Amino acid sequence: MKNKLFIATVSFLLMFTLMRFQGEALKTNQTLGGILDLEFANSPAKLLEVLSAWDLNTAKQNIWLDFIFIPAYVLFFALFTALCAAKWRVALINKIGLLLVRAAFAAGIFDIAENLLMLQSIAGNYTPNSLWLTYYCASIKFGIILFIVLYLLISIPVIIKKNS
Repeated sequence: MKNKLFIATVSFLLMFTLMRFQGEALKTNQTLGGILDLEFANSPAKLLEVLSAWDLNTAKQNIWLDFIFIPAYVLFFALFTALCAAKWRVALINKIGLLLVRAAFAAGIFDIAENLLMLQSIAGNYTPNSLWLTYYCASIKFGIILFIVLYLLISIPVIIKKNS
């Protein structure tokens, strides 16, 4: 488990760094959030504002790189959460951790759907409903990741205290 977690952590950190570096070109005066502005562009007007500020090939590259990042972050969060859950002696918190392991995979599925929808939007194949669907996929994905991160932040000090 620890070898897998090490590999997942290194993969996560490498891809995170690559995504930040490559996605920097998507941060403009109109799009301070970079790719996040596309993820949360929930109307045709917002979408066109975002796309007009970017080189679309750079945006597509960022989305395609995200397809590689998805398994890296899903495995990192799933393995790290499973490790933390196994350390908890409180049954409810252990079960929440095991639920969040599954939720990490759900976040990846929402991210895949979001990426496919964003590629369609960049290609001009979008509707107001597809933009809202992209927005909801991004919101759910980030919500799940937020819960996982909170679980990990709560777990780490408790686990360190128990091990010392």
